[in-house]
Amino acid sequence: MMNSFKTVGLNTYEVIKNDIICGILPPLKKLKLLELKIKYNTSVSTLREILSRLSGDGFVVSKEQKGFYVSAVSKSDLFEIANLRILIESHALQQSIKNTNPEWEGLLISAHHKLKFYENEMLQKKTDDRNNWKKHDSEFHQVLVQNCGSKNLIELHKLIFDKYLRYQLLILTFRGSKSVQEHQDILDFTLGKNYEKAQFVLKTHITNGIDHALQNFKLD
Repeated sequence: MMNSFKTVGLNTYEVIKNDIICGILPPLKKLKLLELKIKYNTSVSTLREILSRLSGDGFVVSKEQKGFYVSAVSKSDLFEIANLRILIESHALQQSIKNTNPEWEGLLISAHHKLKFYENEMLQKKTDDRNNWKKHDSEFHQVLVQNCGSKNLIELHKLIFDKYLRYQLLILTFRGSKSVQEHQDILDFTLGKNYEKAQFVLKTHITNGIDHALQNFKLD
């Protein structure tokens, strides 16, 4: 069963999780196995295993006698996820900076360059391509922590970031030049090996994003 899940179910797990993150499967939607079987072209037994794993990861809830549902969203959950992200990403960033090397710095500069391109496109109102913007925003933050030296910490950060990203795609909007400058400051302080200032700007970046979102979107 495990080999089957690895070869067949893992890709489907990622696809379904991505559809939840992107809102294609919206909050509270009932996940009917027969519908999912057709939509994702996989077996009911594999789907049960995938949904159980997604339940364990917090993207799906299992209700006794009622089946599986996409997890709800709420202001309290958003605050909890944001605080966890600050805690985990700040620590991982500090470790990445302590382990700094030219290869990682090159990856970080490249990731930021791509992100800044889409940020500038949105600043100049040439595009409203939120998907590419958030894709490269996510990649930049993943690279920030990938030099921390801990596989478990990287995996935990990815899980929390994906939960945060779900809210970003549901309610967060582009903050403009302030967000762009925060990313630039995080990069500069990181390359300057000043992890305390990098951590401070990172926390500010996340909390400013939450404040901005809740001013523009009602969330219970």
